[in-house]
Amino acid sequence: MILLLPFACVPTGSIQLAADSGESPDSGTPSSLPGGGEDTGEEEPDHDVVPGSDEDLWGCADIFEQDRLPEYKLTLDHQTMRQLQTEFAAHDGTKGYHEVEAFEMDGEAVSGVSIRLKGNEGYSWVGTKMQFVVSFTEVDEDQRFHGQRHVAFDATWYDHTLLNNRIGTRFLRRLDIPAPCTNNALLTINDEFYGIYAHMEQPDREYLERSFGKEFADGNLYKYGYELKNNEGADTSRMEAFWSDYSFDSISQYGDPEQWVAEWAAEATMPDWDGYWISGHNYYLYDHPERGLMYLAWDLDATFAYYAAPTYDPFSVYWDYVPHERSVLGEPEYERRFVERIQEYAEAWPVEQMESELTEWDAQIRPWLDADPNKSYTIEEHDTAVAVTLGVFSQRRDYLLTWAEYNLRH
Repeated sequence: MILLLPFACVPTGSIQLAADSGESPDSGTPSSLPGGGEDTGEEEPDHDVVPGSDEDLWGCADIFEQDRLPEYKLTLDHQTMRQLQTEFAAHDGTKGYHEVEAFEMDGEAVSGVSIRLKGNEGYSWVGTKMQFVVSFTEVDEDQRFHGQRHVAFDATWYDHTLLNNRIGTRFLRRLDIPAPCTNNALLTINDEFYGIYAHMEQPDREYLERSFGKEFADGNLYKYGYELKNNEGADTSRMEAFWSDYSFDSISQYGDPEQWVAEWAAEATMPDWDGYWISGHNYYLYDHPERGLMYLAWDLDATFAYYAAPTYDPFSVYWDYVPHERSVLGEPEYERRFVERIQEYAEAWPVEQMESELTEWDAQIRPWLDADPNKSYTIEEHDTAVAVTLGVFSQRRDYLLTWAEYNLRH
């Protein structure tokens, strides 16, 4: 693999991004929690998806609109709350669903709701702020809430922006790469403000339908590439064969290496420090009925300015943890395609729009993060992280353009 010469800036390209409305979101703030606005007596805004908006073009549910900050209120009995706290403290990976006594979002109440812990117990279960997945299907498998079976609440100790998931998933969708719909949301438990979260679409049947269409949503979905998350009892022999022989001739039978390279290159572009591209973590494999196994990114809280300098080389990968990537990029054709994809994505990077969105979203969430009693970092650390991230977009883009030009010449 060829490594890049020292960093240098080059002009941006002009490739048009997919599904990009060009509009900056407005901030929206509920008034019932600390720091909220006063009641003006005006009618509440219509939260349906606006035709022509990014979320409409991507088919996102209205609860993920960027100008909306949904407020969830959960009532948990003492035993349920204690059980969640016990699981969180045990760090043994237990994530069983528990009944929610009462549930409402922005005044809309439904029953038959369940809650479990979310995240990696060995790394992200830190401090007092638990992360959650809320399910609407454990009691009634046909129930949906705004079209969703689940919603996820993510707030890791290491993402001081609380916006990486929101920025990263939107970045991928702009490149026509499937990614969960994401904004932020407020969570109140037993009438006390518990915290603000990244509010995320959970990879499930509805996510597959939105991403690929109903006619192509029946395939097996594997978390971490091997843990079947749907179609209980389904034949998993294709996935098992995919993991039994890492030679290119073998694995290329089960999917399209072009899709794999495109997805890995998108992760490397941001970069995503916790995805498949670099470490084989936080991703799904979807066995599409026609296209075969496809890589899907998930949980992008470790993106952009999270870990290393914006001059991090896309070929600096933990190769032992990504055997399929090692095999595919070992083919000169696909190694070159990986570089070309990164060049395309860097040329299409909408730096100014992303800076504007990050600024808008930070203004939207900052009062609530300041009031969050369970956050694991200070508001000053948050402000620093946002400022650093604002500077990273252009630095990363410029580095990658130089990196791609060099590697395509050699």
